[in-house]
Amino acid sequence: MIIEFLVLQILGISSGEVRKPFARFLSLDKTKVLLYTKTEEALIVRSSYKSNGPNSSYLSVYLEDLEVAQVVNVTKMSSEVMNFKISLLTKREGETSLIIQLWDSVGGQDRLVEEIKDIQIKVIFKPKTETLLQAPLHFDSSALMLILPMILLNKCAFGCKIEVETLQIAWKKPLPILLGGAIQFFVMPFCGFVFTRILALSQALSFGFVMTCTCPGGGGGYLFALLLEGDITLAIVMTCASTLLALIMMPLNSFIYSRMLGLHGSLHIPVSKIVTTLFFIVIPISVGIIIKRKVPKWASYLEKIIKPFSFVLMSIGIYLSFRMGLMFARTINLEVFSLGLLIPALGLLFGYSFSKMFMLPLPVCKTVAIEGGALNSFLALAIIQLSFPQHKAELASVAPFTVAMCSGCEMLFMILLYKVKKITALNEDEKLNSFV
Repeated sequence: MIIEFLVLQILGISSGEVRKPFARFLSLDKTKVLLYTKTEEALIVRSSYKSNGPNSSYLSVYLEDLEVAQVVNVTKMSSEVMNFKISLLTKREGETSLIIQLWDSVGGQDRLVEEIKDIQIKVIFKPKTETLLQAPLHFDSSALMLILPMILLNKCAFGCKIEVETLQIAWKKPLPILLGGAIQFFVMPFCGFVFTRILALSQALSFGFVMTCTCPGGGGGYLFALLLEGDITLAIVMTCASTLLALIMMPLNSFIYSRMLGLHGSLHIPVSKIVTTLFFIVIPISVGIIIKRKVPKWASYLEKIIKPFSFVLMSIGIYLSFRMGLMFARTINLEVFSLGLLIPALGLLFGYSFSKMFMLPLPVCKTVAIEGGALNSFLALAIIQLSFPQHKAELASVAPFTVAMCSGCEMLFMILLYKVKKITALNEDEKLNSFV
């Protein structure tokens, strides 16, 4: 009895308070919580207790078995009724009990107001199911083994078309590279943010579009530059430079625009994926440059396969984008589709217009435009998948997939239009020559 009395005195609880039955101030949205492994669950506790001082009441939460689950955070949410949000994270299958204590701090002493012990927590194994995003990513391994060497060989062939002297000139006159960087990392993200606000899109979807707008140029930029008779060497340099710059600008833009959109969570930048993308571009192209200098005969053979390989890979890329994007068709409305069409078109327009303002040559203007419009949407997808829980990630992923589909179609339409125009002009020249 003496020991119990001393413990109660230390806790600031009188014997009279112990004898008094606790009044009921706490109410829960559920007393039995079913959790699945590898998921996070929130439990809402409402408190009708009126504390003597501002913010003097608080909640203590304990789990009997910490091997089954753990308490991640307890957040006080002020409204007409004081609410507490308890975040629980599962660890393994099993059952445990949750103990909730409401305390009031008065005069420097803590007083227990109410305690609830009958909250049952059960964690079970959730069978693994394909998510909306994972379903279209399961490709046949033999098809993948065929496509990857084709991509590497095609990049190597592009390296064979590069003249080292032209490469040096591109670095010595960096205006096109600076223009491309300004469009990709300053102009496009701001436009994406403005249009998502005008269309009143959700926070997650808006962030998906803004992150897509702040992506560097895609690896297919120099492919489109080849087919549209742009400056291939400049296209490769711009893609490498923008991918390297993305290591700084993507985290910076995600920090700025996530707060402007009201998203204050932790956002993860896939640095390893960005670096891998850079190496995936630089290494095979560098091998091609070496082959051109050391074995010119091999280089001439590789240059002949560029166009057929490029058409095949471009067709595969558009097909895969559609295959993935169609999984999100039920969430794509007119506003989302319109913005998906507008973003690559704006990149093309800004790139071409700014280049013309500085009176750059036509092939350079085409290249800057392509780098502004052909974005590496899958880097945005990586950020989204690392930064959001699954249900929000699937919603936000609609943005990069929609832009990827629309961008591929727009570039394909431009190439076909350019080829038709070129053939028409050639036929007219032939008629004129025959008439003369």
